[in-house]
Amino acid sequence: MPVLNADDVALHYKTAGDGPPLLLIPGLASDHASWGPVAPLLSKNFALITPDNRGAGQTKTTGPVTIEAMARDYIALLDHLNIAQAHVLGHSMGGVIAMALTHMAPERVDRLVLAASCAKRPARAISVVDTILALREAGVSDELWLRSFFHWLFRPDFFDNKNAVDASIALAMAYPHAQSAENMRRQIDAIRAYDSSALPAKIDKDMLILTGAHDLMFAPAEVAESFADARHAEHRTLAGAAHSLHWDRPADFACNVIAFLCAD
Repeated sequence: MPVLNADDVALHYKTAGDGPPLLLIPGLASDHASWGPVAPLLSKNFALITPDNRGAGQTKTTGPVTIEAMARDYIALLDHLNIAQAHVLGHSMGGVIAMALTHMAPERVDRLVLAASCAKRPARAISVVDTILALREAGVSDELWLRSFFHWLFRPDFFDNKNAVDASIALAMAYPHAQSAENMRRQIDAIRAYDSSALPAKIDKDMLILTGAHDLMFAPAEVAESFADARHAEHRTLAGAAHSLHWDRPADFACNVIAFLCAD
C-alpha cells in the first residue's frame, strides 16, 4: 500500500478505478479492507481512495487518535494526491469523520454519503462497543468477542447459515492487520469525545443518509431524527440490511451510492 508520511502519522491507503474521486472512510475497528464487497462495484464509476484510519489497519501514528485528527489526515491525503475536491463516503464512525472533514474544509467535499452513521451518539451503541472492548480486555478469545460483535453488525438471516458465520469468524481471526484492543479503546474514546450533533445543520452539502432496516446499533428512526436539521439530506433505508449494510446488500448499496453521486 502507498503511504503518506505527514506530521505524526504514516497513513496507508489504496487507490483503484477511474472517474471522479471518492474517498471511503471506514468505521470503528475497520480499515480499507472493509470496503471489499463494494469497491469493485464503485470503482467502475469512481477513482476510489481507501485509507486506513488512525488506530486501524497498517496506519501508524505517534499522535492522538481523535475524530479531528483523522479528518485532518484526509485533508492532507487529498493534498498529497492533488485532489481539489472529492465525494466522501463514511461508514459508522467513518461518517462522523466525514462530517468533521466537511465542516473543517467544505471546499474539499463535493457530495457526502453517510452509511449507518448517526449524528448523535445513542447510549446503546456506546454500551455495545464498551462491552465488546471489555470482553477483549478481559482476555476472552477472539472467536468469542467477534461472535458477540457480529450480532450487532449483520442482518438476521446471516446467522441462518452456521457454516457462513464460522467461515467469516475464521477470516476475521486470520486477518493480519486486525485491530488491537488498545487501538479499539483509542477509537472508542475518540467517538465518545467528539460531539457531531450540531453538524447536520452546519453542513451545506448534498447528503445521502443510508441506513439498514435491521440496524440495531443505529436504528433508521434514530438516524433520521439526528439529521432532522440537515438542509440537503436524502434518506434511504436498505431492506434486508443491518449495520454493515455494504456487506449485507453490496449491490443495493453500490447502486444507491452511484445513483446519488452521479445525479445531475
